[in-house]
Amino acid sequence: MTAAERYAAEYLEKIFYFALKKTGNPDDADDLASEISESVLRGLAGKTVPENLDAWIWAVARNRWKRYAKRRYYGPESDRADIEEIAELVPDGEDMEASYVLSEDLGLLRRELAFIRRDYRQILAAHYFENKSVSMIAREFSIPQGTVKTKLQNSRKKLREGMEMARTFGKRSYAPEQVTFWNTGDFGDKGQPWSILTHLLYKNIFLEAHENPSTAEELAMELGVALPYMEDELEFLVREEFLKKTGNKYETAFPIISREERRRWHELRKKTAKTAAVLIERTIDAEYAAFLKNGIDWFGPWITYENAKWMLLMDEVDRMENAALGSYLDSASIPSRPDNGKWMIMGFETADFEEALPVGLHGYMDQDNRLRGHDPAFWQFKFGYRNLGDRTPAFLSAREVLTIWKTAVGKAEECDPALLEKAAGYGYLRRTETGYEPTIAVFDPNERMTDLLPEADRQEIEAIRAETAEAMKPLSEICVRGFSVFFRGYILDEALSSGWLTYEEGRTPVTVGAYLYR
Repeated sequence: MTAAERYAAEYLEKIFYFALKKTGNPDDADDLASEISESVLRGLAGKTVPENLDAWIWAVARNRWKRYAKRRYYGPESDRADIEEIAELVPDGEDMEASYVLSEDLGLLRRELAFIRRDYRQILAAHYFENKSVSMIAREFSIPQGTVKTKLQNSRKKLREGMEMARTFGKRSYAPEQVTFWNTGDFGDKGQPWSILTHLLYKNIFLEAHENPSTAEELAMELGVALPYMEDELEFLVREEFLKKTGNKYETAFPIISREERRRWHELRKKTAKTAAVLIERTIDAEYAAFLKNGIDWFGPWITYENAKWMLLMDEVDRMENAALGSYLDSASIPSRPDNGKWMIMGFETADFEEALPVGLHGYMDQDNRLRGHDPAFWQFKFGYRNLGDRTPAFLSAREVLTIWKTAVGKAEECDPALLEKAAGYGYLRRTETGYEPTIAVFDPNERMTDLLPEADRQEIEAIRAETAEAMKPLSEICVRGFSVFFRGYILDEALSSGWLTYEEGRTPVTVGAYLYR
């Protein structure tokens, strides 16, 4: 194969790529590549073939590019660049990009540019890919020309070092891990924190940076994400207060419970629930018997005691948590967040063992103050058991809650028929021959119900509660301020296992956890 044939076979595509990078558009690249090829082939037409053909071809290419650049930027087509800038467009020393094209390491070059710090990367890109001179860059970034030259020199060194090393990405780059979250407080206007917590990339950033202050470069390597993208994501998470930044290091700004710690929590809650569940069931049965005996309507006429138990059980668990662990569960200092949010979050690494199914507590969104002047309290415990929670809406709107409230106080005729139908479709109301009625527990907010009982009944109930609070005190060692210990699901498991709670498909409504204060 002659030298000319070798050039045609091995270099034409590389020369065009080189020209495209230098000129920035295909038409100019064609012109420059043609000039380079013409010079190379004319040189090879002689009898003497250069000893180092590769070096000679790229020397020709760089020389033709210098002439092309001077003609293009210092000719009639442009009068903006001066002689000094034209001279600096291509350094007299090694042309980095050409040498990498020569060694067929363009892929490595692109990879390493992704791991160069932003301020260095911007200067590199401006100089080598946008063909800007040192003086142009200095003016653009408002820094001295000497700083530009130093950063170019340092970044070239970093690029060469990176190209020569075998980069090893962290496990999270190819096997992303999962983390689940709990939150307390009020959402931000853009749905924070949940609008952010659902992203897989963010979850893995939180896991990697938890109690492990890391630079953007370290996080990029661990997660296998190019540094330009990682830097933007990290700054966003700092603004949204999910990460904190100290110097050049980022750290997760909320607690994440490890799998090992989570298992310890599980064993402690399971053990405590065996004793506490029996006492909580006794409390509820004693209250119901006392109200029944004294002719007091406890939770309204629209739901049976068997169905009311689901909500009463969870409400009593929360009451007992506050009695036993109140000083640990203080949430008064929940911080204000961006976009009018006020929340705290806690993460949990996914477990490799079976925990109790979760029981959440949701309410309604009143962002437009539609309930001003009425202020009924609507809540629903959301059960993971039999996917009960997934079969009702996550939250009700203010107008939907107002519709349920008006129905409960005998004012259904004032409601929008479409909203009545919607609430009935959810299962919070049911149609009757005369209209609609609630299907949930409804309490009177103006009275403390237990205060209506005789003293002897109250003392019996309070004695059981005191015993329950004592039985739950061991849970204090797993408390995180502002959060409950997620004990509801463990009590629910015990109540279902013992038969105190029952579930019948088709007969147990999906809204068993919902309740309203009139």
